[in-house]
Amino acid sequence: MSSLSRFRTLLWLEARRSWVWAVGLIGSLLFWAWGMNQVRFVDPGEQLGVRAVILLVACGIGAMILCLMIGRIRSETRHGQYQVLLLTPPSGYLHTLARFSFAGVVAIVYYIIIGGLAWWAIAQAGLRLDAGSAAQLMLVCPLYGVVLGILPALAWTLLLMVFISSYRISGPGWVPGTVMILATPFLVSWIAEGIWRISYRLPSWRLFAGLRAAIDTAAWEAELEGFEGVFALPQEPLWVMLALSIVVLVVAGRIWQEVEA
Repeated sequence: MSSLSRFRTLLWLEARRSWVWAVGLIGSLLFWAWGMNQVRFVDPGEQLGVRAVILLVACGIGAMILCLMIGRIRSETRHGQYQVLLLTPPSGYLHTLARFSFAGVVAIVYYIIIGGLAWWAIAQAGLRLDAGSAAQLMLVCPLYGVVLGILPALAWTLLLMVFISSYRISGPGWVPGTVMILATPFLVSWIAEGIWRISYRLPSWRLFAGLRAAIDTAAWEAELEGFEGVFALPQEPLWVMLALSIVVLVVAGRIWQEVEA
């Protein structure tokens, strides 16, 4: 069996194991949409602000659920499922890639829908974005955010769970797990400082070029003063976090491979 066929099989197995999580997460957007629809302040600016907070909460909770979904190796170890997976022919790299890919696809779908809800909230506030700006809001911004924050978090969670599970063979896994968890804030701070040092050396991606015209048509444009310029997303953080995710996945796959051996 080729590596591609094995990967497809593992991806299918991951979908079977995690489809309830995926459906529940994406289905929860109906609740957030309902909550946004209940916001009926007289002032459109206040409506947009409250709805933006609701979407931010949905983004944070979604990230937590995705990390819990991809980190279920711990529970599989307790129930004896992890040992079965370790004895399967596919390499550890394929196992980690399949888990990461499924969670990544679910994350992309989830945050693109959130982008659509953001577009709806903006339209309800009286801002009419052009087609290009709407597409950037619903596709570019969610994908940028997923690569920048969600994928590294998923990769780190996967590495954490694989690392802890690998220690259960010879001793308690809570010791290395605790060390990794406590070291996470320092690692994030170090990465953020590194990104800051190398940022703004590549051309930025320009977004929402038609926002000025949309604000001009709104009845409450004075409340958006300072936000009417052309937005830009720097490239450097995106590439750094993407490369970091790949490195973390390779390390997790290597650990899985060593446990297999």
